[in-house]
Amino acid sequence: MRSLCITSGKGGVGKTTLAINLGIAIARRGQRVLLIDGDLGMANLNVQLGVNPRFTIQDVVCGRKALNQVILSTEYDLDLLPGGSGIAELADLGESERHNVLRGLEELHGYDILIIDTAAGISNNVIRFILAAEHVILVATPEPSSLTDAYGITKVVLAKQRKALNLLVNRVASAAEAGNVVKRLNTAAERFMSFEFDFIGYVPLDPLIQESIMKQKPHLILHPRAASARQIDEMAIQLTGGAGKDIKGGLGRFLRTLLGH
Repeated sequence: MRSLCITSGKGGVGKTTLAINLGIAIARRGQRVLLIDGDLGMANLNVQLGVNPRFTIQDVVCGRKALNQVILSTEYDLDLLPGGSGIAELADLGESERHNVLRGLEELHGYDILIIDTAAGISNNVIRFILAAEHVILVATPEPSSLTDAYGITKVVLAKQRKALNLLVNRVASAAEAGNVVKRLNTAAERFMSFEFDFIGYVPLDPLIQESIMKQKPHLILHPRAASARQIDEMAIQLTGGAGKDIKGGLGRFLRTLLGH
């Protein structure tokens, strides 16, 4: 099993939409995908997927439900562990709450890839997810504020751990504009942090994506032949090589790191 964290320094860059559609594209290639809403206080994934979960991870934390009772199967061949509102920071969970989450890990098996859609920004929870994940995709757009925040979150992460970060540029007019974004971020990162991003690809600005969001249906389902959908599909191909077949040890290791065990 591999853990993939999708994050951003700035909100509103399309991170959640990309997490869902990458998950669908990966699932189409025979991988069993578990999608986790890492924004524990704001349930974004289930809204975009058009599902209304009866239970969330909050019920696991409080001991009302087991982890496998909370996971939802969707019509898109991927499973969802929905977030909830009113959950304390992971760092503030007591031993009993941590045990409730960790206990459920041993009951999960059969997944190939875990995709975590984090909140935006540099909160403790976001940084914990990034540091715990095996692979990280940082989403940025050409907007100056997005570039500044992408640099900022990179600086915070690298101060704690030197690790590879994949850069995905979203909502660009052309491949040339995407290349310019990569160049600007790498120039700053190389100069001040001796670091270089791994560019994983770009997604063009496409009004059909917004249409999909409004309809609460994944873009790859509604518009599979759009250029933006094909770009997402290409990135999924890069991410599906060499995935393992058992989430049990991998997920346990991931969340033990996340919760400080």
